[in-house]
Amino acid sequence: MINSAAIKALHDNASEVADRLRVLANRDRLLMLCRLAAGEASVNELVAVTGLAQSSVSQHLAVLREAGAVRVRPEQQTRHYSLADPRMRRMIEALCAACGPTAA
Repeated sequence: MINSAAIKALHDNASEVADRLRVLANRDRLLMLCRLAAGEASVNELVAVTGLAQSSVSQHLAVLREAGAVRVRPEQQTRHYSLADPRMRRMIEALCAACGPTAA
């Protein structure tokens, strides 16, 4: 059961939560974020996870960077991405757990 303090916190943060959910409301971004919840990943790893072309993955990553959900660490010719936002991390971990293979 949700207590009144949790409802008040959601009321106070509803716009921010809705913005985060809009970022999550895309199959490919959700897959990338679930992968990033496990740790840092390169663009090539995210291409393999999603099955998208590198240019499409890069466009999704731009949306995620703009939203503050991910950060990038360049290393020579490779760009490594990781989750940047602790609240987004908690949301992603909850979604991945709820939708994972043991969630029935």
